[in-house]
Amino acid sequence: ASNWPAHKVHFHGKRIAIVGTGSTGVQLIPKLAPVAKELTVFQRSPNYVLPGRNHAIDDYQAVDIKKNHDMTWKLATMNLAGHACEASGKTVKYVADPIKIRQIFDRGWERGCFNFQMETFDDIFMDPESNEQAAEFIRQKIRAIVQDPGKAELLCPRYPFGAKRPPSGHFYYETFNRPNVQLVDISKDEIELNEKGIRTSSGVAYEVDMIIFALGFNSGTGALNEIHIRGSQDKSLREYWMESLGTFAGILVSGFPNMFIVCGPHMPAGNQPTMLEIAVNWIGKTIRHMENNRLTEVKVGEKAVDTWSAHADEIWKSAFISGPAVENRSWFVDRSIPGKPPKIMFYFGGVQNWKSWLDNEIGTGWASMEFSLLAGADEAEEDLSDHDVLIGGVPITPEILESVVVLLQSDQIGMSPAEKFNVVSAACARYMDWAVKEVQDGGLAVRKDHRALWWKVLQRFVESDSGQALIQRSPNTKDKLDQLTSKLGVEGEAIARIGPELVRMLTGQTNPLFHVLKDDLLFRMYLSDEGARPNRYMADYTKMMTSQRKDLRILEVGAGTGGTTFQVFQACSANGERFCSEYMYTDISNGFFKTGESTLQKWEGLLTFKTLNVENDAVTQGFEEHGYDLVIAANVVHATTSLTHTLSNIHKLLRPGGVLGLVELTRLTPYFNMAFGPLPGWWLGVDEGRTESPLQSAEQWSEQLQKAGFSGVDLAAYDLPEPERHSALMLSTALAAVPKTNGVAPQVT
Repeated sequence: ASNWPAHKVHFHGKRIAIVGTGSTGVQLIPKLAPVAKELTVFQRSPNYVLPGRNHAIDDYQAVDIKKNHDMTWKLATMNLAGHACEASGKTVKYVADPIKIRQIFDRGWERGCFNFQMETFDDIFMDPESNEQAAEFIRQKIRAIVQDPGKAELLCPRYPFGAKRPPSGHFYYETFNRPNVQLVDISKDEIELNEKGIRTSSGVAYEVDMIIFALGFNSGTGALNEIHIRGSQDKSLREYWMESLGTFAGILVSGFPNMFIVCGPHMPAGNQPTMLEIAVNWIGKTIRHMENNRLTEVKVGEKAVDTWSAHADEIWKSAFISGPAVENRSWFVDRSIPGKPPKIMFYFGGVQNWKSWLDNEIGTGWASMEFSLLAGADEAEEDLSDHDVLIGGVPITPEILESVVVLLQSDQIGMSPAEKFNVVSAACARYMDWAVKEVQDGGLAVRKDHRALWWKVLQRFVESDSGQALIQRSPNTKDKLDQLTSKLGVEGEAIARIGPELVRMLTGQTNPLFHVLKDDLLFRMYLSDEGARPNRYMADYTKMMTSQRKDLRILEVGAGTGGTTFQVFQACSANGERFCSEYMYTDISNGFFKTGESTLQKWEGLLTFKTLNVENDAVTQGFEEHGYDLVIAANVVHATTSLTHTLSNIHKLLRPGGVLGLVELTRLTPYFNMAFGPLPGWWLGVDEGRTESPLQSAEQWSEQLQKAGFSGVDLAAYDLPEPERHSALMLSTALAAVPKTNGVAPQVT
């Protein structure tokens, strides 16, 4: 059947023989019987054929299935065999009552194949007596369906249920009631072919027009052994596995570097799509780890292979069906192919147990693996700004990001972004000069809190040469200043609202938050010309990452009013489509969530809102350690008491090789001095020595990141060319921490 002809095969009126009653035979027999003149089935071993219960679904059922997809998939990943089935919590011995046992089996039979196996009794494959009750129930079903007692007994298996994989069929047993269907027992007979058909060794001849061989398949290693793969020791995969079947979790093989396997030996037995997603995710994370760390080769050691393979063998041998599986030539143990020694092909410890081995390997920084560094990588120049670098698996340069065309408000008034920046700075300088003079001339008392620090910065600025130059270039009357700011878009609105209130803010007569939050001004400030470009860079980089992988987990720190989030979702999900597996929207307080929910209403189904104080350990706040692929932090980290401590907490959120996207001001400007100087959060870093402002240059950020276990600043894309540049997106990679040994402090690699 595996070599089925490409052309159409005509069965009508033919005398057909099928040799084999495994899954293929079980599917073919009911289909061929109605059209064949005669159908002769040659059976060596009968199977426990369970009802498949496949049926067409209507549009309403399809909608319901899709609606519950995530729940169904989660259920499958928690099932031992990867099926969307839930353990019943019952055992045959506990129920005890034969009538109730029969009722439960009947319900399972009506629901079909996997439901019968996995949702009736939990001890069917663990306890021989319970297993025999399930087996006898199926045998009784066969006897009730098949009218000829002789055929019925030939179709009844005598080995434990599950020692061979139970196929699922539709009207299989009913087919043997047809007068044109004959069942031939060859369990103790050999067959030979001749020009007229088939003859058994006992001398019975069967004349047929067509023979279909449904003889099973070479499972686990078969297909891979057909590929002429030679390892690093010049040994073929076939030769290696003939000595001993060894893998690491069914994915890597010792002596075969960079060879990742899916659907091969030692994968969990069961529903392969469930296992495939887990395996491919692990392989993807391993490859990204190699890309991010400039590694060219991964090898798994013999010890890791031996440990896993011994574990898989031990699990299998502990099952009571392992002996009968060998005796009855199950393909679980590769006995369906003559001449192959018995060896367990699959893992019977369950999906979650298998996944825990893979997760532990990542959690220990791939401790069982040996990696080779790209030749010359340790001698490469640190400054790679002129070359593509891989960050989070994405080839990227500052030039790629900075070349993006962003529609700005400055375009509407005929100014370049640099010209507008200088005009905005001059307008702010004039308001600050007026405020300083009013406080000094009036002998007003500045509040003795963070505003005292701000006051000193304002004084130094207006007295400086650069401050005086800006003041001289700005209008010297309120009317003219209002005329100017009215043309400057959101920045002009912010200046006109905050500038006249500077003195009242310094003296504590008004709350600065009232002014910046009114009419969503703060949100619009982050989307304005001053914040547009670095936020757009962040959005574009996120789009590049998610275009390669849809299973990314993203967390945004200090999302606030959602200005950066809006940019990201506009770029990645213009029509509301899902672009990552999770987007966690966090802030220190849920007070901003209402604004965020309103702004991002189009994507409400893609967002998860949760409070996070990034200055504290995120794991103790309910977040998964090393669980995220990308953390976005836009204009938030500077507003914490300790940059190193905060960055270390963020590092704990990221998986090794994960990326931190840091949008930050890289120097103090008059506009941000005026807009954020009156806010207490601006001054949280004073005890850390950040007394002029909380801001850091890209070089200073790189040092802070390295202290916290990151690679430093891998890339910095700026808002404007020099000398106006003052804001950037910085990307940094989370390095894997090396566990502490012999009391030596951990290092990062």
